[in-house]
Amino acid sequence: MFLTKRRVVLFTIMAMVASVAVFLTTSRSNGWSYSDYQKQRITWLACGGPFLCTDVTVPVDHSNPGGERMQLSLVKYPATNSKKRLGALLVNPGGPGASGVHYGYAAEYIVSKEVLEAYDVIGFDPRGVGGSSAERCLTNSETDRLIEANGPPVDGLDMATLEASSKMLATRCQEKLGDRLKFLGSVEVVRDMDLMRAVLGEEKLNFLGKSYGTYLGLVYASMFPKNVGRFVLDGVVDPKLSANELNKAQAIGFEIALDAFLEDCLSKKSCFFQGTIEEARAEVTNLQEKVGKKALNGKDDRLATSSIFALAMVASLYDSETGWPALNSALKDIYQGEGARLFNLVNDYVVRDAKGRYPSNENEIAYIVNCIDRTDDASPERLASDAKKFSGFAPHFGPYIAWSTLPCHYWPYEPVRPPVELNGAGAAEFIVIGTTRDPATPYAWATEVTAKFESAFLITADGDGHTGHGRGSSCVDSAVDTYLLSGELPARPLRCAL
Repeated sequence: MFLTKRRVVLFTIMAMVASVAVFLTTSRSNGWSYSDYQKQRITWLACGGPFLCTDVTVPVDHSNPGGERMQLSLVKYPATNSKKRLGALLVNPGGPGASGVHYGYAAEYIVSKEVLEAYDVIGFDPRGVGGSSAERCLTNSETDRLIEANGPPVDGLDMATLEASSKMLATRCQEKLGDRLKFLGSVEVVRDMDLMRAVLGEEKLNFLGKSYGTYLGLVYASMFPKNVGRFVLDGVVDPKLSANELNKAQAIGFEIALDAFLEDCLSKKSCFFQGTIEEARAEVTNLQEKVGKKALNGKDDRLATSSIFALAMVASLYDSETGWPALNSALKDIYQGEGARLFNLVNDYVVRDAKGRYPSNENEIAYIVNCIDRTDDASPERLASDAKKFSGFAPHFGPYIAWSTLPCHYWPYEPVRPPVELNGAGAAEFIVIGTTRDPATPYAWATEVTAKFESAFLITADGDGHTGHGRGSSCVDSAVDTYLLSGELPARPLRCAL
């Protein structure tokens, strides 16, 4: 269960993020009705450059509005042309666990100038994330242990360690959050989104969701179809799949992406290996087996196990432009018995700084949300069986992705599935974007969602890497802009090169 995320890494945003107002209080609602939440008045405060920040109060349990409440953090880039303003456009970068507020600060980079003229672009931290009543379950060192225990038993990672790390997450989160832990899943986030729509005074919700953000969008379209405005869902997650089905498809997706990396690498003299694609694939297997038998020295006295190796490959395959060259360098180092570059890739992916600190609870929230959202057997026996099966068609990633679900076996609460059929019946037409060789959200998910959701319009982005919008394809981007600005969809089918 690897994270699905679309990151925007921009030095220009980081200085402004420090000025975001953070609202972390949780208290009783003094008998508020749901109508009171919908009618609450919010105040936007300046928080750097053109940006405005506020918080919206939501019930911890939407079925009990008079009980405990929490605050959600929002940032707004106001529409630059009031005469052309069409409303608010909520944005989410994926995760689960990634900060939508940080993403909102990148508004000038994630949508076009024309969209900025017409929409208030609003990023929000989902409940439990960033400025939205977030809390850490684990210490930095415990988070290290959780991340390093993401795979099958190998040298430096025995079965007892796997089980202990998985139990640790469930235990620490229950100790820290109590029953609030039950209400951090996607169904409650979707209810928050509709409440934000009402508080913002919007008749319809307009939404740009990337990666895991597409899951939120599809669940919203199913739970609140009449409130769907203009939706663009990029890097689609099929909401109907179980955790094991998702793991299987994602393992295949990363194998396809690895082949694309190897084909590109072999065309260069600097490649870690020279030979045929079959030989290069076998060489990666040999390197994995080598590290599995004897873990490498890594960073900060940590061992680079084959699980770290697999996670480093996952991290690099999201992005062909920068990730592929970094992976090539890391593979060269393995021949020298060095694992530091593997940790460089992993640290960037899990947001670990040079001092070994995790500035957010993103990694914990990813597990929390996935364990709440999806029903499946995550027992060691089932995962061992899955790992064996997956290795037949996804030898480099299958066993690692299969075992990554283990923490859910120890989860203290039952999963919460959407209370409606997931088909978006009655929703307005919306765009889904599938990238043909996307490792994290396989293209098949986009085609399956298009078949299941009558209102979904598929744009195919033919290329490598994760997601398709905002990656340099004028074909994709102009179609998205036309839809957001006029509501018009292109003629079917639309296939674009990345």
